[in-house]
Amino acid sequence: MDHDKIRNFVKNYVSNRLRFTEFAITNSCIAKCTFCDIWKQTPKVMVNKEKAIKAIDKLSSFGVSHLTLTGGEPLLHPNVIEFVERATRNKMHNAVLDAAPQLLLRNDMVKRLEQAGNDMISISFDSGDPETMEASRQIPNIMQDMTKAVEQIRKTKIASMASILIWNDNYDKLEVTFQRAVDMGFDVISLNYPTFSKSQVYPLGGEGISLSKDKVIHGLKESIRIKKTKKFPLINSTYSMQNIIRFLQDPLTVKSLCRGGNRTLFLDWFLDIHPCMQLPKVLGNMLEMELSDLHTETCNDCNMSWYRDFSSCFGLGGIPILLDSIGNIQPIFSRTNQ
Repeated sequence: MDHDKIRNFVKNYVSNRLRFTEFAITNSCIAKCTFCDIWKQTPKVMVNKEKAIKAIDKLSSFGVSHLTLTGGEPLLHPNVIEFVERATRNKMHNAVLDAAPQLLLRNDMVKRLEQAGNDMISISFDSGDPETMEASRQIPNIMQDMTKAVEQIRKTKIASMASILIWNDNYDKLEVTFQRAVDMGFDVISLNYPTFSKSQVYPLGGEGISLSKDKVIHGLKESIRIKKTKKFPLINSTYSMQNIIRFLQDPLTVKSLCRGGNRTLFLDWFLDIHPCMQLPKVLGNMLEMELSDLHTETCNDCNMSWYRDFSSCFGLGGIPILLDSIGNIQPIFSRTNQ
């Protein structure tokens, strides 16, 4: 992460304005995942380029210091590079999610993302077994393409992240999955917690994640144990994973509630702001909203990882929790700042 982005992050944190946003720029997707129905949505929508750029500018004025471009499949949007450039111009640390690594191998995509100032490419990684990955995502040769894509990323300043969902295939063998990701060359690993959503914007569910709470807790406890060994660069904080375990066992015992709609935001392809991708509630249109329109209440309705993990960085003990994650990505700074 370049120094301007670090300074902007620190400035917004100190001034109590720090926010994080997921921006879904399209609902089009190549993958046909067993735990997500977004690929079934019609009509297919691509966010308007000019309006999206204005929305990124406004998010910056709200204190958003990290922007994740998601979808659907964000690499299908013809203006994804311009969106990364705009985030960089606003000194936002930015990540691009990817479920179809074949797209990273086309049209010099990785190099163009680097030139635009992209900080991280997060690739969905469900299993180290090629056949399982192909069945999970319904994408032929996905592991071969992923291996080539990670090799390309490692030649740039961009960090690569294996985004691993806890699901029926891996909850009891996460260390093997982590090892496979590291062997492939991924810089860092993030863990996603399975959740169901009937949201019309972002429906989630399916047989793949229909596992019991005990099995999810098993996976989380195993990940905490693995994290303590410092063998793998897992960015989820121990505190946040323990908080999710409490939520699954008894929601009333959690120590940190979700700050979705205030500190963490979901912006959809219609430029509507939601507290998170799971909740249908619309806070307003980004181009018309003011900072005072953001949600002020906390939430404890689900275990959506991106929102719960970032939310845990606010309030008492926020700095140590943030450092717990940053400490695991520190080793890649020497490469990304070359």
